[in-house]
Amino acid sequence: MRKGKQLLIRRDGQNIALVEDLSSVFDIGKGLIGSQEPDITEGLFEGVLLRMPGYRKKCRGIINSIHMIGMRYPISVFWISENIIVDKAYAMPGFHIYSSNRPSTVVLELSKDAFPVLNTGDVLSFETIA
Repeated sequence: MRKGKQLLIRRDGQNIALVEDLSSVFDIGKGLIGSQEPDITEGLFEGVLLRMPGYRKKCRGIINSIHMIGMRYPISVFWISENIIVDKAYAMPGFHIYSSNRPSTVVLELSKDAFPVLNTGDVLSFETIA
């Protein structure tokens, strides 16, 4: 992972993932591109949390799609609205775009192994740790 703000993600009080919180337009567009494949470290999935800034009038802080252009490995993608997973996708590398039919303010990109663990309807909590 990069050296940005770190978040611990929990579901039902159980630690699930350790992610980097990204909110700049550049970082959101890049996501995990150019990084090493996220892994599972000490039982926690690794990845990034993409938080769309609400200052752009057109998007109003809503993220509905991600691209896999330039990615070298598959990832699990979860769209989140009000701390609830509203959609998910197993995203493959290549010239693919994945989108959600449900609006979300946050997208979580994790290790491919997280896909069967987290589900639509799961409620997550986020804690800043660094």
